[in-house]
Amino acid sequence: MALAKTWAGKAFGTNPGNVAVKLEGEDAELTGTLRMNEAGVGVVVYNLKGSFVAPTLTLNGEPETQIEGFAFGNLTACGTMNAAGEIHGDWETSLGTGGNFVLFPHSGAELTEAPQLRQLHTARHTFGAISIDRDELIEIAEGIGRDFPSVVITVVAGTEQARYLEDFKDWQPAVDRAEIVRIYARKPDAAGPDQIVSVEFGPEINTAMTQGADEAWVLGRLDVFRRSLKRFERVYVTGFKRLGINFNQVLVLGTIVMLPSLSGLRDRAILMGAVLAIIVAVYALHTRYVPLASIYLRKRKVGLLQRLSGTVASWTIGIIATALAAALAAYLQGYLTTPAPYAEISAPATTPK
Repeated sequence: MALAKTWAGKAFGTNPGNVAVKLEGEDAELTGTLRMNEAGVGVVVYNLKGSFVAPTLTLNGEPETQIEGFAFGNLTACGTMNAAGEIHGDWETSLGTGGNFVLFPHSGAELTEAPQLRQLHTARHTFGAISIDRDELIEIAEGIGRDFPSVVITVVAGTEQARYLEDFKDWQPAVDRAEIVRIYARKPDAAGPDQIVSVEFGPEINTAMTQGADEAWVLGRLDVFRRSLKRFERVYVTGFKRLGINFNQVLVLGTIVMLPSLSGLRDRAILMGAVLAIIVAVYALHTRYVPLASIYLRKRKVGLLQRLSGTVASWTIGIIATALAAALAAYLQGYLTTPAPYAEISAPATTPK
């Protein structure tokens, strides 16, 4: 069967945008036009020559469009057609830009039957508190890069900066720590939607995500992340993840158990208000001194004291908070009393003789 002559799709990579391709001629000697609409640039037209030897499409293009302030190099693209009739592949230019692309056959006529639904599977895993440095981030990204053509690392440290893994290795950051780090990779999948992996560490959540058409691959890849990143987790008092509860819930539950033993509404209100204040203080102290993600942009010290510092600080805060709540409850119940002030010592009375 001859190759379809009209295609629409998207280009990813250094110059993402929508793509329209119109081809003419026999499969062995194709000619045509490619139009790409890139945000901030506009529509760029390439004159194409190429061939289709099933299932591989090869195209070479020369830029026809001239836009002041922009340079467009000669284009080379090579893709493979899958069972659904889509073409997934890679593109690059003589300027060094490049990426991936996907093309869908487009006849322009009304569809005679409903398109087949392709199942997309997504799996996520949320980690506890994380402590990680630059070398360990590179190690994670290199592990992803063994299965993906490119890996992007985004660092938020005052400003947000995204770099390919190779550039990140040479980057010399001006600050020691980052607020957020994301590691992202994507590649075409012959079975349907693109395969995606994403790892994010930050002040609100530490998570890994996999996505693709193959459920076994999605779950298997996520399990690899779960096991390999577990060594960066730190045990903090604010979350007992395996039990499904956290420190705040334990304090509130203990307070509810103690409330019936107090005699008056005033004492109950004092205890509940104090416990809520303690919870707010514990959260503020952890946010300030024991963050959910400690991300070092330089190699950190790996001594035992440095590894345990966050855990020790977290449990110290938790123990003090629990002791304060327990002491207040005992005082309101009358088990603890404040020492009475010293009575004034008066001179002994004398009796008249």
